[in-house]
Amino acid sequence: MKGKTFLILLVAAGVLVALAAIRLGDKPAGETKMGAKLFADLPVNEVATVIIADTDNQVTLKMGDTVWQVEERSGYPADFGELRDTVVKLSRLKIGRSFTATPESLVRLSLLAPSEKAEKGHGTAITLKDGNGKILADVILGQTRTAEGGGTGGQYLKLADGETVFLVDGDFRFLKTAPEEWLADEILNIKADSVAAVTAYAAGADAPVYTLTRPEKDKAAEMDPVSAGRTVDQTKIDQVLDALAPLNLSDVRRAEGEAPLQGDRLVYRLFDGREITIFPRSDGKETYTLRVVADALPVTPETPETADTVAADADDSETAPVDDKADGEKTPAAQKPPAVMTAQQINDQLGPWIFSVKKWQYDSFIFDPAALLKSVESKDGKTS
Repeated sequence: MKGKTFLILLVAAGVLVALAAIRLGDKPAGETKMGAKLFADLPVNEVATVIIADTDNQVTLKMGDTVWQVEERSGYPADFGELRDTVVKLSRLKIGRSFTATPESLVRLSLLAPSEKAEKGHGTAITLKDGNGKILADVILGQTRTAEGGGTGGQYLKLADGETVFLVDGDFRFLKTAPEEWLADEILNIKADSVAAVTAYAAGADAPVYTLTRPEKDKAAEMDPVSAGRTVDQTKIDQVLDALAPLNLSDVRRAEGEAPLQGDRLVYRLFDGREITIFPRSDGKETYTLRVVADALPVTPETPETADTVAADADDSETAPVDDKADGEKTPAAQKPPAVMTAQQINDQLGPWIFSVKKWQYDSFIFDPAALLKSVESKDGKTS
């Protein structure tokens, strides 16, 4: 080979190496190997704050003294299961390919930061911090990739301060960004067969509007009073008894500055000796709220599970990391909630809050006794 020809080939090889280095962006080649984990060294169990934002919403999830909380909702408990799954998914992302970002590709793949001034092309930002505020991961999530035959073929993302776009094997298409979507949505979960009686009271009245009483756990509830010529509508009765199984929120706010608890209420007396009062409210439009108060009744032989027993069960809960059985990783710590809350725990945890609920749940708290009755059908098929 002539010396001039060899020199030309050597220069060309150098150009190819330089182009390859440019395509790898700010990551060494070993770190962008196909199939490698993007966040192989992410200390998942040190995560103490997660911030998720798009152009419309932002939610800040923080680890409190015992549970994860939604900062934008005055520290109300967060959905730990959803949070854990999100962080673990991020830690397991594997690289399919990578390339250097350009202004055009950032817009096309929706990889602009939510705060960036632009008409379009914004992604969703997710930031993980430790207890000292140190950033552990800061990512912009962009468009998902459509696989052959439909479905997703991964998602494009970039590090917030990086210049490299990665196509990874997972996707966050359903990642929530609104604070209310991250709330632990279960207020109470009390099965109908745990309810011994339900008593409805109108605002300002001491005498009940009606009472549903179950003499034993396996017996049907009996209603008092029942108007002449009417009989109970068992479907409606069951609706009232099942209203707490479970009772879920759609949003929440602090009750400071609100009027004292009063007005229409339903009192649920449980076989275990607890009494739970629900105060439903409607603004006559599309807003339905309620508050919860609990009490412990004197223990009787018919209430074998006493408040003391329940309290002892609650003390067994502890705050500890949760093992991820898939590969032995540790996930963010969470408090294991007690199986049964005492009346005092219910008041401590639920009393300070006003819960927004869906209309169908609000409608389960029936106050009109006529709505629980139906006309008696005679032998000739006529109703009276």
